[in-house]
Amino acid sequence: MYNINEDELLLRIYKYEVLRGKESLRIDVCERIGGTSHHKFMAFPIGLLGKPEKNFVGFGETETEALRGCLNRIRNISIKDIVEYSINRRESDKAE
Repeated sequence: MYNINEDELLLRIYKYEVLRGKESLRIDVCERIGGTSHHKFMAFPIGLLGKPEKNFVGFGETETEALRGCLNRIRNISIKDIVEYSINRRESDKAE
């Protein structure tokens, strides 16, 4: 359908914003439109470096299903904690 390399994915991105008081957190939902992956949709909050934190990712066969999965994973976690967890995780990954 699309002319991409065998090991590449082509994604369509949908953007959402969660507002909690004075804080906000962006969530991207990615739809696979080219290439091969296990899931059609993946949703995740965007941290400071724009990479998904595995513990907060929602997957699904629809945009809504993936978004709901992500929201369920971050529901009772403060935005500050989500961002700090992502930063600490990346720092520990760099040290390994």
